[in-house]
Amino acid sequence: MNEQNSWPRATYRLQMHKDFTLKNALEIVPYLDDLGISHLYMSSLLTAKPGSLHGYDVCDHKRLNPELGTEEDLQKLSDELKSRGMGLILDVVPNHMSVGCFNSWWHDVLENGPSSQFSNYFDIVWDDHYRESLRGKVLLPILGTTYGEAVDSGAFQAVVEEGNLYLKFGKIRLPIDPRTYGAILEPTLESLRDSMEEPETVLPELQSIISATKHLSGRMEKDSQKVLETRNEIVVIKRRLLELGLRSPAFQSEIETQFSLLAKDPNQLDKLIELQAYRPCFWRVASDEINYRRFFDINDLAALATERLEVFQNIHEKIFKWLHADIAQGIRIDHPDGLFDPKRYLARLQDEWRQGGDRPTLYVVVEKILGTFETLPKDWQTDGTTGYEFLNYINGLFVDSAAEARIDQIFQSFTGIEDSFEEIVYRKKMIILQSSLTSELHVLAGYLDRLAQSERSTRDLTLNGIRHALREVLCSFPIYRTYIDGDVQSTDRVAVLKAIRAARRRNPLLGREIFDFIRDTLLLKPLSSGTASQEYRSAQIRFAGKFQQLSAPVMAKGFEDTALYIYTRLISLNEVGGDPMLFGRSPDLVHKFLGERSPGGLSPLATHDTKRGEDTRARINVLSEIPDEWNERSLRWSQMNDRHRVALEDHNLAPDRNEENLLYQTLIGSWPVNAAEERQSYSQRICDYMIKAMQEAKVHTSWINPDQEYLEAVQKFIERILDPDQSSEFMTDFQDFIKQIHLHGQWNSLAQTLLRCTAPGIPDTYQGTELWDYSLVDPDNRRPVDFSIRQDFLKEFQSDQSTDTIQDLLKNSDSGKIKILLIARCLKLRKEWPELFSRGDYQALKVKGAKAENIFAYLRTWENLASLIVVPRLTWKLNSARKCEPFRAEWEETTIELPEHLLKRNWRNYLTNESLKPVETFSVQNLLESFPCCLAIAQ
Repeated sequence: MNEQNSWPRATYRLQMHKDFTLKNALEIVPYLDDLGISHLYMSSLLTAKPGSLHGYDVCDHKRLNPELGTEEDLQKLSDELKSRGMGLILDVVPNHMSVGCFNSWWHDVLENGPSSQFSNYFDIVWDDHYRESLRGKVLLPILGTTYGEAVDSGAFQAVVEEGNLYLKFGKIRLPIDPRTYGAILEPTLESLRDSMEEPETVLPELQSIISATKHLSGRMEKDSQKVLETRNEIVVIKRRLLELGLRSPAFQSEIETQFSLLAKDPNQLDKLIELQAYRPCFWRVASDEINYRRFFDINDLAALATERLEVFQNIHEKIFKWLHADIAQGIRIDHPDGLFDPKRYLARLQDEWRQGGDRPTLYVVVEKILGTFETLPKDWQTDGTTGYEFLNYINGLFVDSAAEARIDQIFQSFTGIEDSFEEIVYRKKMIILQSSLTSELHVLAGYLDRLAQSERSTRDLTLNGIRHALREVLCSFPIYRTYIDGDVQSTDRVAVLKAIRAARRRNPLLGREIFDFIRDTLLLKPLSSGTASQEYRSAQIRFAGKFQQLSAPVMAKGFEDTALYIYTRLISLNEVGGDPMLFGRSPDLVHKFLGERSPGGLSPLATHDTKRGEDTRARINVLSEIPDEWNERSLRWSQMNDRHRVALEDHNLAPDRNEENLLYQTLIGSWPVNAAEERQSYSQRICDYMIKAMQEAKVHTSWINPDQEYLEAVQKFIERILDPDQSSEFMTDFQDFIKQIHLHGQWNSLAQTLLRCTAPGIPDTYQGTELWDYSLVDPDNRRPVDFSIRQDFLKEFQSDQSTDTIQDLLKNSDSGKIKILLIARCLKLRKEWPELFSRGDYQALKVKGAKAENIFAYLRTWENLASLIVVPRLTWKLNSARKCEPFRAEWEETTIELPEHLLKRNWRNYLTNESLKPVETFSVQNLLESFPCCLAIAQ
């Protein structure tokens, strides 16, 4: 979509929070410039929930987060970047806002209900909730106990502040509707009549204020003029109360007393709360009855109706101020699948960008998670994705697909799990729709039921049947969502039909008519009579949009956040946007993907949301090359550690075999280089990870219903097996195994790093991963980064680039210096020859010889420029690899064929600075003699 010369050359992702601010980012700009980064790519800078470590819980879209710094700090950072020819990419969060802290829009909704000027900013079901008592109200799942217990125990406190009345529950402030102020002001008036020395100075004004509150129009008022008048009158009422309190300390004291007395009287407090535009409830109630759309199932994150123009403009106002002021030069869109109409949203972004000037197209990437073989819609105005599909294709290249059947046997034998991954995903999506997203399903079913009841041909369909069938279709949906917006693309039709067929096959007792109705509604087909009003079609489009907004979180929660923690066959494949059933990706498949890829998209190997660090996955991949050795070791370890498993009262043993399988692979992937020095902190990291994994898996425990006894038992098991004093035999055997595969994991890591930096796309480096990254899922992958070490390493390379230095680094690879050297040299070349990598052609190369399957090679060419990239794969299969010096192998007669027009060129290995003679074919042995990968350039 964009002009190539406006694309970033290489990005670097930073997680911003109170402990890493704009000033901290400014300090590392020189280092990032030296590394070869062109654009800093930051998590959201807008005001988030206090103390947020990720920034996606935005509570004010119009203000820079004060915990990160000031506008002046941001300007200084931008100026420093631009002075070095660098830029800034902003993270935009258009789907939701945090309501777990003060949010002025949400606060107004709670105070004024449907009459709030922000009532349509959020997706709230005001009128159609099946509970009549909730109509016109927002359900607030904020209580840690039942509503009755909270009221009876005095958990609510009364607050009077600057003319506003609040109920405070913990840190949460709930506004009192001024229309109901009389419940506090009238007792205050009566008490003051007899106690005040000069009542004539206060009582008439207070009586007038009470009268004004009684004349306010109701919260359900539809007349826009009356609503506006009431809104203005409420401002006046609060100002008068503030002024009266400042003028009369006796009044201020009495209103506080009367409000406190009311809050301590359960009956009076209950009556007051009943009059409000919200209903506080126990947080567990949310899954069944919540009536506002959330980000996934997070109660604190209320979804926004960004499809409304006024909402779009308000949540992007600050972003576009920064963009138009050239403080930032591009944006990344968080979770576009949560939007009602992503295509229209992206078009609006470009329209808004062009307002007030003739500007080139804005650089935009989207965090779109593509299913297997799914492609980005061609009509989206975006430069590409944030790259999860790239990550998974590259990762699959280093998995030995020939071992799939054997790994299957090992997994099933060790864990006892025989279900397919597809079946596990189906069941977990069903659990999600029967628990945390039940309310969203109720709302969707109600919407479709009203559509069915509007026509005689579908009037006999029941609400219960519709809800059941919708649940089945959602559980069978093969991708995150479709993008039906008035037109139905062929890819959307295929997904819908596949889901309908699967749902019908699983539920033969449900009538065919109900599935046909869902299918036809989603595909915007007219009624069987052949007639369809515009009103009916608009309702179909609206339903399709709402269905799509639910199918995405159902997939995310059932697939990413549940099934990926259960199917432990080879956990390096269990990644966001991945497909654990696709056991490896052939070189031909990867070549095809890279050749067709948008060069404007990002190319990461890790992000803040990946399930494992890039080098953790690379090491686990080695297990696919040695299935028999892996089977022998895992069985032996389980026998060694059986005495540490904990017997529970229900006769279960903790951990179970599947959790044990997950644990051993996690240890293999994340085992630190300096294990002895990090043993204590590492043990805690693994405990924290396994607790999260088990809660996500929802087998023995869950976030909603945690089983503390089970969690503590697994934690004890981990602590015992990682304690050399208690498990010396296991620790000795485990570390022996790690020594054998560690080098091959690093080999994979260097290879995938070179691919990331040279393949079509923009190399994206996640913070700190310039060195080995053996991290796990967040929050483990968001630990502080020591940039001083990385800066020192980079300075060493700039002062000494000899081949001898490279050989020393290869022999001492555990320091991670070899990885940062590789990144720095690749990015330096991209800076020297930007067109070659941003606009150049991609050409797969033929590899011949005995070790051909162990090589992946391609060319990047642009005009007279050419670059040759060669990386090894499946290195365990190189017969002498484990016997040679580090990163050395015997490649026999394996060669790479060059196109005819490049045969006479002089080549230089850019990584080692060695010259390569003109040849018709390159010997892999020569190319990889001094370095485990090759990046050669034509002179």
